[in-house]
Amino acid sequence: MSPAKIPRPAAELAAEAIAVRDSTIPAAYRLPKNTKLAKNVTGVLSTSGILSAAELAIVELDATRLAEALAARKYTAVEVTTAYVKAAAIAQQVTNCLVELFAPEALERAAWLDAELERTGVPVGPFHGVPVSIKDHLDVKGHDSPSGFLDMIGNVATEDAYMVEILRNAGAVFYCKTTNPQSLMHLETECYLGVTASPWNTDLTAGGSSGGEGALIGMKGSPLGIGTDIGGSVRSPAAACGIYSFKPSVRRLPYGGANIPVGPAGWEGILGTHGPMGRSVDDLEKYMRLVASTEPWKRDPTLDVKPWREVQPKRLRVGVLYDDGVVRPVAPVRRALDTAVSKLRQSGAFDVVEYAPYRSADNWEIISALYWPDNGKAVYDHIAGSGERVLPLTEWIIGQAGDRERSREELWDLVARRDAFRAAFAAHWQATGMDILLTPVGPTPAPAHGTARYWNYTSFWNLVNYPAVVFPTGAHVDPAKDAEAAAYTPRNDAEADVYDSFDAAASVDAPLCLQTVGYIGYEEETLWATKQIVEVIQK
Repeated sequence: MSPAKIPRPAAELAAEAIAVRDSTIPAAYRLPKNTKLAKNVTGVLSTSGILSAAELAIVELDATRLAEALAARKYTAVEVTTAYVKAAAIAQQVTNCLVELFAPEALERAAWLDAELERTGVPVGPFHGVPVSIKDHLDVKGHDSPSGFLDMIGNVATEDAYMVEILRNAGAVFYCKTTNPQSLMHLETECYLGVTASPWNTDLTAGGSSGGEGALIGMKGSPLGIGTDIGGSVRSPAAACGIYSFKPSVRRLPYGGANIPVGPAGWEGILGTHGPMGRSVDDLEKYMRLVASTEPWKRDPTLDVKPWREVQPKRLRVGVLYDDGVVRPVAPVRRALDTAVSKLRQSGAFDVVEYAPYRSADNWEIISALYWPDNGKAVYDHIAGSGERVLPLTEWIIGQAGDRERSREELWDLVARRDAFRAAFAAHWQATGMDILLTPVGPTPAPAHGTARYWNYTSFWNLVNYPAVVFPTGAHVDPAKDAEAAAYTPRNDAEADVYDSFDAAASVDAPLCLQTVGYIGYEEETLWATKQIVEVIQK
């Protein structure tokens, strides 16, 4: 009889995983050990001496312009991939955003793409040679998908996730996987690999749960990334890292190949969706057009049959949500929103109206319970499987659902309440006559690590299933401008928690981003309207 296998300590397993990850960073792309870093590390690419002037020019391009340059043979896929491998290696060292960098495989793929372009004279597809980063829990063939859990290390994918397959067929180059948090359910990113930080201020979170994507793209270490969103997971990181992201309505994009080890299989009380994260609204639209062009509903019968539609330009009626009625945004967020509204009004091109918040507390009560039909059992089982510690934000978000598993009848009631809320909210929206809503992404800019405990500026739109975009305004936290004008008395515990945890001086340089929301299923109109709004706000 063989001796029983002795479990290894979680700290030892984590240290080994970190060492394996770090070994994928080429030695030539490592910063000197004595490098002194400021809190704002966004300039490290240009000061490191690792990227050439030509490579620095490459990583400045958004995915749309990069694809055009590759198709025109201004750059080869190998040149572009080399630039992004270098940039990603640096981004990892200053923000802790990667799970794995697979440079040799990426360069082999890039060389093949260059040869195909030379042989045929035409690009392989609309993303020919464009490097694309992938969130940890999405499958990339031949690579691990630990999904933020120590006990899932070794979960090597045998096939690409459907979205990854679509991008690979379109000519994309995959070169890295990025961090997500324990439980996949934080608006921050911390797991056994450590904490992922915002490149604009490393004392602040990169957001979550697609925080690795946010930090990497914010560092210009990726032109386009794929994340997922069930409560703000592509939008929170975009806001924290100063980039663009899009959460479409559920059933517009295929979800196959996403590991969701945090709840019972078959539960559809609340569903997530993939979403692109990039450098421009054009990037988000290019991605959505690609997916629609492949007619994914013919393979995935859960999807809506929705070819991409062209939008007829019109004068937009823009609603503005200043306060969700539970937590008023802090001073810098209010400044960004006020400035944006002023620009929209001054342009004369929009009809701007104030929007009244709708039952925010009720929304959170419903969605937070829908997240955990098993009261977190699946999450706690994974954590117990390795003996890693339960992170405070894991315990907090599961605790929002209560302290017990719900009965079958209680789950039925939750779903019925969800549907009733959606119907009532649709009537509320339609009564406003809005084409698009402009709103904060959260009550603060990128929060300090461990403090992101208010979700409803993003999760509200998951419950009602409306598409939403996050974009940078171009402004950043400035303590000279962003002190609260007078003492504010919080209306409730959630608001008190937000105001107690925010410090403008400690948040210097944090990007100020905003969110646009469109009506359910109106992805095309939402992106088109956002582009019109962004062009005015960023002037």
